[in-house]
Amino acid sequence: MLALLFHGIDIFYDEGSKDILEKLSSIYPTKSYIVGTMGITSLFDSGIDGVELVFKRPSVAISELKGFDSVLLVLKARSIETARTFLGAIGERATFDGEILGIDIKTKKLFEVKRGFSDLKKNLNSLGFIEEPVGKGIEITKEGQYLVRKIRGCNPGELLLFNGLVVGKIFGKDVRIYARNKEIERIQGVEIKKHGLEKLKKVDIFSLKVDSTDGFETKDAVKIRDIMGENILLINHDAYSIYQNLSNIAGAVTVGDDTTRISGYILQRFGIPIIGIVDGDKDGVIKGEHFYKSSVLFEVEGDDISGDRIKSHFFKGHTIMKSDFEKLKKDIEEYLGEEIIRKIEY
Repeated sequence: MLALLFHGIDIFYDEGSKDILEKLSSIYPTKSYIVGTMGITSLFDSGIDGVELVFKRPSVAISELKGFDSVLLVLKARSIETARTFLGAIGERATFDGEILGIDIKTKKLFEVKRGFSDLKKNLNSLGFIEEPVGKGIEITKEGQYLVRKIRGCNPGELLLFNGLVVGKIFGKDVRIYARNKEIERIQGVEIKKHGLEKLKKVDIFSLKVDSTDGFETKDAVKIRDIMGENILLINHDAYSIYQNLSNIAGAVTVGDDTTRISGYILQRFGIPIIGIVDGDKDGVIKGEHFYKSSVLFEVEGDDISGDRIKSHFFKGHTIMKSDFEKLKKDIEEYLGEEIIRKIEY
């Protein structure tokens, strides 16, 4: 049996994904999965049915698969180097008894991550995919007191993200993370955003999730369905957890400029308004603004501080609370008072 694992922020906006899904499903008994928040969003927008949502990293998702002979990762990578590096890391991290292959639908390249004995590679060749070697995965060396991780597949001008948080902007071609005692002390080739890096406490630089992006172009969203609920969800610099909490909610309080815009972009599809706490330092992870009606943004001096106070005062330290959305909106505006520099209503 074949497992198809789709990955990429706009993977299902490309007809190539649907084509691969249909063609391989006609040849093999197949089960399909999608990982990644924005990839899940593209799936919902595409209207394709029968793809299971997975809220884990690809290597973990593969390691937990049971009853499959082969896994095919279907990517839409920014470049060949990005695909090589990503699949090299999968090969190092994933534990799977069967065959692991990867394809990039953008460049029509095929990668053998772990050798198998099926005819899957031959069939992919017949569909026009040309084999390329897999790259190195995670490369960590020791330099004095530092553990140093080399980052591949990123380009000058892109934003660098650790565990979904923007930590800086890349300006060099040789990017390396220097860590000591599980703390990142320096990032070579990157103009560091101290505000972002401070949010990371103790880190394991081997398992650290590293991404780079030049910004995601938003699409015109179609409402999927209205979610009717009585809870308000707090999303504090963690828009990537939205789909795991998308039930019984009437609205959301979001903290952080990019978090607020990503959350608004996703939640408008479900008729969910937000109360955004921002401070104007958006990095451009997402391009464009999309919010459901009745949403409001409160711009303050520092969204971290205001967000923590709101979590403590209204949510009592939790991430879910019962409340009427309109009442909470008024209560938060009154609570923040003169902290509010600007109010933007939608």
